[in-house]
Amino acid sequence: MSKVSDTLKNIFWVLLIIQFAVPVFKGLKKQWSDHVEPKNKVGMIVMSSVITSSARYNKQLKEFFKDNEIKAILIKMDCPGGAAGSTQAICQEIINLKKQYPKPIVSYSENLCASGAYQVAANTDYIVASGSSLVGSIGAKLGTQMRFKKLLDAYNVETVDISSGSYKNSCDPLAEITKQQKDMLQQLTDDCYEQFVADIVRCRHLSVDQKDVWANGKIFTGHQAFGLKLIDEIGNQTTALDYIKKQILHSDREIELIKKAQPSILQKIMHSDDESDDELGCNVSTSIWGSLFSFLQKQSVSF
Repeated sequence: MSKVSDTLKNIFWVLLIIQFAVPVFKGLKKQWSDHVEPKNKVGMIVMSSVITSSARYNKQLKEFFKDNEIKAILIKMDCPGGAAGSTQAICQEIINLKKQYPKPIVSYSENLCASGAYQVAANTDYIVASGSSLVGSIGAKLGTQMRFKKLLDAYNVETVDISSGSYKNSCDPLAEITKQQKDMLQQLTDDCYEQFVADIVRCRHLSVDQKDVWANGKIFTGHQAFGLKLIDEIGNQTTALDYIKKQILHSDREIELIKKAQPSILQKIMHSDDESDDELGCNVSTSIWGSLFSFLQKQSVSF
């Protein structure tokens, strides 16, 4: 009986050693492989949802730009755009980091690179997109203004607006919007649009006189965007990596993509207030209706 027990113990220890030895040997093998056949490390950032804050993307950009082992950066786009302020913050971060740490950065889109996402891509060195991807949508929007005043009047519901300044309640869904208020909001949106256009003119070396052709909120396929010089090449992720390898790094070494761990849903919820910047919007924080209608009032200009 004791021999059987000793045998089981030995098997247990052997299995335990194997369990820990395998990852160790894999790590040693990888280190040896990297030493014998070193790879070019390329940092990869994925933009796959609406941009509501620049914090997470700017953090990844800083880490990759400052890391000397990272030779280039690839942004994979599958994004419809987002808040104008956050988008501009990401673009400015790319501009600032490239001045401090000269490093190539390339964008690739398989399905969607629209509005603010395209603005981010335009601020990179090279844009690759599939032929059927959706590109462009260079425009600005302040959301849809919903008004309930007539509905409330129909049911004899009276509302009392307490605010200072004739433009303060411009986005209040319970108040009637005046011509002056509507004009102000339109001018705000127009100004953001002109900033967007000017940025694309600077990045893509396009003619501002032709903005109605390539801007004006129009959406193009990757094939059409290539013809308008909104992108640099039609292809896939391999195309983008080949460009980095041959045209930028001038090396035949294999590329190793380095990705930062994405925060979990719980982490996003727990730290959303810490990582989110205040959006440019019409939220009236001092209004008694602020909390009740925040989902309607907290609107920002979006690209």
